[in-house]
Amino acid sequence: MAGIELDNNNNPKFENSRPKWVRPICDTIHGEVHTFLVAHVHLLDIVEINVTGYPLEKSHQSENVLFRETSINVSGRFKVHDVDRLCDRRKMIFGSTGKALSEEAIGALSYSLLLIRVNKLEVVEKMYDQKVEKMKLRLVFDYNGIEYDLPITDPIFIYNYQRNPQLTEDVANAYLCLSLAIAHNDLYYKLVPGIILH
Repeated sequence: MAGIELDNNNNPKFENSRPKWVRPICDTIHGEVHTFLVAHVHLLDIVEINVTGYPLEKSHQSENVLFRETSINVSGRFKVHDVDRLCDRRKMIFGSTGKALSEEAIGALSYSLLLIRVNKLEVVEKMYDQKVEKMKLRLVFDYNGIEYDLPITDPIFIYNYQRNPQLTEDVANAYLCLSLAIAHNDLYYKLVPGIILH
């Protein structure tokens, strides 16, 4: 769960010409928020939380905030036609064209979330270890003339796609929330945790 901070009038806040992102985390091993706490939250929901602090360890995940787990309240919806002004304008996703960043590359970043708009995307089913139960969905898309192939972690999109594989056909625009995962084998993989079809 992550989003862009809004002011009291529900206008997005900006810092250094970028939207100010917030990623609520829990006091768990990897900071993950339990599913039952956010099952009622959907993309574009306006959510109110009570921030209780910030992680002691600073990293590229500068957006992380600790919050009171009982404070999650959906108070409205952000209009999809206002999303375009929140999109990142960088030439590359997290400063590179690959699927992951090295320890050295991650040290140069001060953020781990961004939003982009794409005009064409394709969902690819990839099987791992030749096992159907390990089938994963990946998103192939073009951004600034560079093709990316990243894993989809958006549970609602995955659910909807499994029921309707034609979900992305004839889509004029899609907004992708992108994030960087925690280290795995000394690499920080790029993920697609949120997909808004428009």
